[in-house]
Amino acid sequence: MSVSISRFRPGSHQRGEETRGRILEAALELFAASGFEGASTRTLAERAGVNLPAIQYYFGSKEGLYRAVVEQISEQMQVGFATTLKRVHSALADDHLPRQRLIDLLSDILDVMVGLILDDSVPNRESRQKFFARMEVEPNAAVYALQDDMIRHVCSPCCAIIGRLIGRAQDDEQVLLHTMTLIGQAKIFCGWGTSRVLHWDTISEERIRSAQAVVRQHVQAIFRSRPK
Repeated sequence: MSVSISRFRPGSHQRGEETRGRILEAALELFAASGFEGASTRTLAERAGVNLPAIQYYFGSKEGLYRAVVEQISEQMQVGFATTLKRVHSALADDHLPRQRLIDLLSDILDVMVGLILDDSVPNRESRQKFFARMEVEPNAAVYALQDDMIRHVCSPCCAIIGRLIGRAQDDEQVLLHTMTLIGQAKIFCGWGTSRVLHWDTISEERIRSAQAVVRQHVQAIFRSRPK
């Protein structure tokens, strides 16, 4: 008796980036809603409108798909920060930057972070919010990789600036405390509670600018005077 084995044979409508992107979009939504353990590959395939073997074909496994979701978020983050960080690194080559210039550069980095978090035009923003929230309580190797990117692209330049502002090495504990506290002020906008307290059903450019302005005011208040 012959046994029919179902194998994935990518047809013209399932090849390439369109199919891969559809799977990633469905994965982001399901991982955000159910977590890694709670998301079954069968449900993932159904949501993406593909055969179950397609996940293995494109990503190798559910873990590979999860890593791909994290990598996509990391790449988008790097693109969002690229222009500002290039300008920051170029400016920091000058060892004698005026204090106000350093404060402005730090504020610029946090501006980008707030803008990326609040940007309503980003596809699947709600799923991204939930996904980030789950990452805080469900750490794994893929999440650590994203955190490492965050440290490299956001924390490190902030530490370099704050170190100069308070006259300490950039790996000094006080520098790290200032850095994480300020980044936390930007990350707070990831939370559902923040939008609820602010009564923000939608997020306009004006609201993004308002949030950025408040964070800038906090930076100015902390660092406008020289450390004693």
